[in-house]
Amino acid sequence: MRRIVFILLAVWSLTGAKAAGAKEAPKERPIRHYIDLYGAGGVSHWNYPLEGGTVAIGGAFGAGIGYTFFFHPNVGLQAGLSFSRIASTARLTEPMEWSQWQDGSALTDYMGDLYTHRTAFEGWKEQEQAYLIEVPLGLRFRYFRDKDSRAGLHAALGAKAAIPVWANYRNHSGTLIHTGWYEQWQLLLYDLPGRFEREEVRAQEENMTRRLRTINAELYGEIGIAIRINVHYELYIAAFGQYTVNDMNSTAKADRGALGFRTEKNGYPFMNEYKGLVGTDRVGAIHPWMAGVKVGLSIWPGKTDKERKKELKRLMKQYPEMAVREVVHDTIFLHDTICSEMSLAEEAPIKVPTAAQEALDSLLSEAVIWFPFDEYVPILEPAYILDSVAAMMHRHPGLRIHVNGHACRLGTDRYNQRLALLRAKAVADLLEQKGVAAERMYVWSYGAKRPFRYNSKKQLSKDRRVEIIPD
Repeated sequence: MRRIVFILLAVWSLTGAKAAGAKEAPKERPIRHYIDLYGAGGVSHWNYPLEGGTVAIGGAFGAGIGYTFFFHPNVGLQAGLSFSRIASTARLTEPMEWSQWQDGSALTDYMGDLYTHRTAFEGWKEQEQAYLIEVPLGLRFRYFRDKDSRAGLHAALGAKAAIPVWANYRNHSGTLIHTGWYEQWQLLLYDLPGRFEREEVRAQEENMTRRLRTINAELYGEIGIAIRINVHYELYIAAFGQYTVNDMNSTAKADRGALGFRTEKNGYPFMNEYKGLVGTDRVGAIHPWMAGVKVGLSIWPGKTDKERKKELKRLMKQYPEMAVREVVHDTIFLHDTICSEMSLAEEAPIKVPTAAQEALDSLLSEAVIWFPFDEYVPILEPAYILDSVAAMMHRHPGLRIHVNGHACRLGTDRYNQRLALLRAKAVADLLEQKGVAAERMYVWSYGAKRPFRYNSKKQLSKDRRVEIIPD
């Protein structure tokens, strides 16, 4: 007979909870905050059209620090600060010539004869490189099949503001062959010292920072794998690419010279004032790109197991009644809480509740205290719960209560057992502050072994709770 009553009571509790519209738990809160450290290496290209030559890819690298806030288990907002280097190698191959001074007048020699200056390049190679400070802002995506998965997917997409802090051109070596073509005589002059001669150019560098736009807009993306090391660390390896949207060259068209040659009157158009390709009339719009492999480490700066263990020992020493017990009871839930217990080990008679216990049961029909992920500072919804429990305890000095802590399934059993205990202790401390004596409360930890019964949507947030039940 008692078993039949027990089953009917359980069925009534389930249907009654649905009919009463049990209070919904808060929605899933942000899973974690991460500090990101990463490095990248690969190739880059200054990506400009070069008249009379070719541009090849160069080496690239970068490093940075960032912050990611996951507002959804799989999606987060990331920001940070990085330092990158992009480079290209340009080769001048086609001869060039000119027959005018800068003011547009005809080019003449010291005898006043018209001629065309011609220059050919042999082995002429120069490298452009720029070092950028970048400020990224974008979305980060990750996906693990379940909480025990060691590997998952990683991706990111966003934009950057890039600031060139230093850029230069470096000429490795090369030979210039100067000649003069006199159309009126069909004559080509060369090997004339001081005028048309073979010129060996030594390696040199030139600062080009002032010729680049101060702030540049970039788009970036990456995709790869994420490897979960433990609860605190996550490693990710991804292929990445980025592209500069605006023209990085800030030199106005009117200010672009003819390769930096000296072409004013009373001077010789030799290479002694050559300043590199960027900012000359042979270089078009500059839209650098960079691609390669990125390796990052995401660090969750929460408390370590060692710190939590130390805090747990301190609490248990201070409150010896907080012994962690194994769960050996089955429970019946009434309106989001527990109204009675029955031992599985032996058939114990069902207690007949007193009037005070029934009043407390009624009060506690919505007495579920919710917690954010991995925290033991409670969300009091509704806020009057603990005040009402304390008032009931004052009216009935003989009452005792169980303060039961629970955790969701994320994390190890041992970790969740401690976390649930700290949650229960936090609620017990609040009740003690409201005048409920500590000896009237039994603080229990169920870890993650008791998922919330009324949880049809399988929301983990409903499992992060403390429930108060009468003894």
